[in-house]
Amino acid sequence: MSPHPGRLPFLSGSLTIEHEPGGRRVLCLSGDVDSAVVAEFEARQGRLPVVVEEIDAGAVTFLGSAGLSVMVRYAETGAAAGRLPVLRAASGQVDRLIRAAGLETYFLRTGPTFQPGQKETGSSSTP
Repeated sequence: MSPHPGRLPFLSGSLTIEHEPGGRRVLCLSGDVDSAVVAEFEARQGRLPVVVEEIDAGAVTFLGSAGLSVMVRYAETGAAAGRLPVLRAASGQVDRLIRAAGLETYFLRTGPTFQPGQKETGSSSTP
């Protein structure tokens, strides 16, 4: 039981939609994105995804299946609207999970990404 009823426990990750200049929306994931982080995000944002232009997962240290599911739902929503979001950045952990799930071609990328056999240097990002 929480020592502070009604207060959310500490979450070690975050999931947000950031609004950038020009009206661009970016789905941002960071830290440990597990089912608790996803539940908190959906409580704030709602379960139905909106169209985002980019996904930034470069600061993710752990991505659970619930977090990957959010990325997939947002990609599907964009594709249905004719605007598949670009994966702006993905940490090595995210890249490995995307490959393991067979989703390499599911997320658009505009620059270099982590490749199997390549030494991992933290995160890969795209301009």
